[in-house]
Amino acid sequence: MKLNEGIRNLAAMGLVVLASACATAEPGADLAATDRTQGFNQAMLDVNIALDRNVLRPAAQGYDAITPTTIKHLLGNGFSHLELPGDFINHLLQGEIDPALATLGRFTLNTVLGAGGLLDPATEFGLPKQETDFGITLGKHGVEEGNYFVLPIVGPTTTRDAVGGVVDFALSPTTYIGFVKPGISPEAGLSIAAGDAVHNRDARGEIIDQILYESADPYISLRSVYLQRRRALVAGDEAGAETLPDIFENTNN
Repeated sequence: MKLNEGIRNLAAMGLVVLASACATAEPGADLAATDRTQGFNQAMLDVNIALDRNVLRPAAQGYDAITPTTIKHLLGNGFSHLELPGDFINHLLQGEIDPALATLGRFTLNTVLGAGGLLDPATEFGLPKQETDFGITLGKHGVEEGNYFVLPIVGPTTTRDAVGGVVDFALSPTTYIGFVKPGISPEAGLSIAAGDAVHNRDARGEIIDQILYESADPYISLRSVYLQRRRALVAGDEAGAETLPDIFENTNN
């Protein structure tokens, strides 16, 4: 959801305890009610905007300029494919057997017939990707979202989503690259995560620029989009979630 996912979750680990100590509100509460550290959050958003303006957006623009559309599509498929093991486990933990089996089928089909996930025959066979994560799993089991906060590099999150992000990091195959395959550097996983971040920044460049650089109040806009979309996903309101800008999840476009 998001900037460099590996860095995101590592940073979240150090702030979970701090966030847990903050006051919480029911998921249906007013958006501002969960924002107990707005001064800190605003400062961190300013840091993230500076990082985006000077690092991530130029990298995404360079990636777009030199990478053919077909290659970008294949890379997007590959990044999306790496999320499927975590999606499968989260669907099971949510008690959603049909989506879990569909995710397992998608992973198997795209691995065997889709060049290890670079191609996506599963969608044509009626097995589209069904996004989920451990933050949603916690929400579906009644865990409150906690405090809203903004982390450097990570971006917007909540207490619940920060904890969920740590678990998703543990479920990601890229976390273990270099540890289970001799001859591959452990840094390869971070390189894949960085490439994923650049790819997603390019794919969602227009809507991200609108929120961060063209909206009257980027802080309020980002908080509103993030919290409303996450609450809709936890509530199972996929139609409602789709009406909000999807700038946080991975894309295979």
